[in-house]
Formats: sequence, structure tokens, C-alpha cells
Amino acid sequence: MGNLPRTARMRQMRLNGVSNQMLVPGGRSRAISRTGGGYTGAMGNWTPRRINYREEGRQRELLANRAADLVANDPHACSLIDSINVNAIGPGLWPQSKPNWKRLGITEEQATEIAEQAEWEFELWNREADARGLSDFYGIQFQNLWSTLVNGEFLNLPLMLDDPARRYRLALQVIDPSRLRTPSNLGDNHLVRDGIRLGNLGQAAGYFIADPSDGRYISGLPSSSFVELPPKRGHRHVVMHRFHAKEPEQVRGYSILAPAMSFFRNLADYLDYELVGAIVAASFPVFVEKTSPYDAAQQPGVNRTINKDGSVTHHRETPPGQILYGNAGEKPHILKGDRPGNSFEVFLEKVLRGAGAAAGMPYELVAKDFSKTNYSSARAALQEAWRVFELYQDWMVGGFCQPNWEMFFEEAVLIGRIVLPAGAPDFYEYRAEYCASSWVGPERTNVDPVKEMVADIMGLNAGTTTLADIAAKRNKDWEAQANQRARERKKLKELGLNPDAPSVSESKNPVSQAAMKMATEEETA
Repeated sequence: MGNLPRTARMRQMRLNGVSNQMLVPGGRSRAISRTGGGYTGAMGNWTPRRINYREEGRQRELLANRAADLVANDPHACSLIDSINVNAIGPGLWPQSKPNWKRLGITEEQATEIAEQAEWEFELWNREADARGLSDFYGIQFQNLWSTLVNGEFLNLPLMLDDPARRYRLALQVIDPSRLRTPSNLGDNHLVRDGIRLGNLGQAAGYFIADPSDGRYISGLPSSSFVELPPKRGHRHVVMHRFHAKEPEQVRGYSILAPAMSFFRNLADYLDYELVGAIVAASFPVFVEKTSPYDAAQQPGVNRTINKDGSVTHHRETPPGQILYGNAGEKPHILKGDRPGNSFEVFLEKVLRGAGAAAGMPYELVAKDFSKTNYSSARAALQEAWRVFELYQDWMVGGFCQPNWEMFFEEAVLIGRIVLPAGAPDFYEYRAEYCASSWVGPERTNVDPVKEMVADIMGLNAGTTTLADIAAKRNKDWEAQANQRARERKKLKELGLNPDAPSVSESKNPVSQAAMKMATEEETA
């Protein structure tokens, strides 16, 4: 401003003065009161409480124990967990090897050869993937998702076993997450939280896995009863601890049943009481007053009971009902139950809808009840459920399947079971390119297979859907299907049969279409 003429400088100074006088300090206006942040009305007694790290671990463990009890004893909780597990994992997520041949600088045919070797070798390793020998890799997937839904997390230890009978040394040991806990002498260490030693960024730097001599995983165990393992050594996993993180700075997972746990528990008790009431009502007990208790005693089959006060009660049981003979002065009553009420089914449905909604599952899948649905509502319910299934599939692929695929692939290359092309780049330098893969899950449920198939054909014709997309929904490999179709067409031609599949109209009414075809051929002749 020093180079401006005097008049211009004065004008600029006056403007600055005016602007300074117009400045208003910010952040001083009054805010609108929010009912949710006050203590009036129904909010008066609502004061959520934050818990410390030590109490956090106790609550999480109690939640896991209660969830396991529900799944073991409550049919609806078990149904919810099984619905997610069966649809998201089912027989297992299996890999399709897809080496990035462009980045590797090899031909597509060479990449296909690597993929075929990898997929075959993976099926061989799959059979011995379980260190205990009780399951395979697909079964471990099922166990891990079940543990995630019930306990909130899963815990695996990748091992390298020295067993000459094994093709591969790599094996997985499935560990109960309850073994992950804080040693008693480290309870006041702020870097150890719920069994996990944290790094400077809050990342897992070590896992304390309980291994007491008596097998009792109780609080108060000293460090001598634990094994501390690092998450990784180099690029290889030592501990695979996964949970579906939803909160900032979360270190352990919570059961999917946690938000609706009281619903399941109270509903289970309510149904038990209703069942007992129905049994009592079905037994139809009758109370008959006798003028003299000696008259009751003279009836055949009457039992005599002496009460604490010395009085005598006579009763007789006749299956399935019961007849009670009262003493003198006792009035007769018909003991009947009026339960359940007319609103029982509506009430039960409402509770199950709420409990299922907490886990993202529709009522139809929790109760296994499709009696009140039509095609549109059933399809909408399944579509919403499949969003949840696919979420768990992607989470399982990224956090478990792909890391194990890369460890398997590495060992297979090192022992020569997967042979890389001559002149191909180094495996460790291009590990991600060699180990690229996609994972195929269980087939989607079709409410109306005909409509679904027509939609697939329309998508193919419009170019919005590929054969790979359609095959993936049905848990198939599109390349294997294409090769199979080619073999079938070749065989049908050799036998003199029509290799072309019938059209949609022909499949709906094959008799009329065949008759029209014969008539057309006769007219032509």
C-alpha cells in the first residue's frame, strides 16, 4: 500500500477501518436446545456410561458367553446365526486364480497355466489345512464366521508343521477367542488392552494367549500362564485375529446378538412359560370339595399328603389330567389357562422382527416363515439379506481367505509345485500380481428361478451382465461351464442331435413348438 497515491491510501485506510468496525466475534450465538441432550421428560433418567478398558473386557467376555448360551439353547438365535453362516459361507468360498499377466510381462496362456496349477494344488492343501485334521479350509471358514457372529471375533494360528506325510507344511490352528486375555500382572499397563499389546498407533503389537496347565481360562492368570505372539514375522502372519470393527479404536469384537440379547432371552423365557401354560391347560386339573376328608380318602387311587401344619390333603392323579380332592370348607375351582391370547402370534412376530433387524436379517429368515409373503416381498427380504451375506463374504475374503491363499501360494512356489514360466519376474517382487484371485461363494437363493433366468438373459443381451457374473451367483466357474458346454455340443453333434438349447418359448411349450416345426418341414418338402 506504500506505493499507492496519498488519496488512494487514505481511501484504503478508511475502508479497513470500516471493515474492522464491522467484524463480529464468531461462536457466540445461542444454540437451539435439543431434547436428546437434556434431562427433561423421558430423558431425565437416561445417562449413558462410558466404561474403562478393564470393564470393557469383562463385558465383552460376558456378552460372548451369553451369546454362546443363546445359540446353544434358543432356536431363534441359532436360526439367525445359521442363516448368515449357511448363506454367506455354506460349503465354502473357493478361489479362482487370476495372475495379472500384463503387469508380470507374461502371456495370457502362461498366466492360465499358473492359475490351473494353483487351483489344483490349493484343493490338495485344502484337505490338510486344519492342523488338528478334523476339517478342511472350507470348514475352517465356517468355524471362523460362526465364531465371529457369536463371539465377535475369530483367532487362528498359521503353523508350519514338520510332517513328512503332508504335502504342505502350512496348517491353521483354530483357537477359542476366550484364550485371548490380559495377564493379571499387566492389568495396569495402559499399552495392554483386553489381551492385546498395543503399539504407538494403537495397532496390535502382541497377543497374550492363555495356556494354563489346568486348562482353566479364568481371570487372575499370571504371565507365566500365557504365550505372547507377534501379529506377523516379516510378511507372514503369526496370529490371525479378525473382528468386524465398527467403532474407533476398537480392539476386540462383539457378538452380532449383543443389541438384541435381551429380546432373545426374554422371548425364550416367555415361550417356555406359554408352553408350560399350554401343558397345564391340556392336563385340565379339577378341584373337588369333599364335606369330609375321609370321603376323599375312601376313593380309589387317592393319595394322602401331610402338610407342614399337620393338615391332610388328598389327591389323585389320572393321566393326562389331575383331580384334587379338597378338605372341608375348601371351594371347588376349575383350574384352566387362558394363554396364549389372541395377539400371541402378532406379538411373537414383532419381537422376532426387532431381534432380526438388529442383525440385519429379515423376519422370514429368523423364523423360517415364508407363509405370509408373496414373490415381491420374499424377493425384497432375500435381497436385503444378501447385502449382509455379501458383506461378510467380502470381509472373510479380505481378512482370512486371501492372506491364506498368499501363504499357500508362496510355499507352493518354493517347493516347486507351482512352476513359474522361464524368464518370469521374481515371485517376492511381484507377489501381489502372482497371487491375484477372486473368491466364489454359495449360490444365491432364487425365489422364482424362471424370472431370475429371464433377467440374466436380458442382462447378457443388453451387455450389463457377463457370464462370470451369472456363474458367480450360482457358485460356478464360468470358464469351466463354457468348456463343459463345448464338450456337450461336440458330443451331441457326433450323435446327430441338435446341439442348440431350446429357446424360451420352446421351453415353455415344447409340444406345440415341435408340432409347428414338423408342419413347417412338411410344407417345405
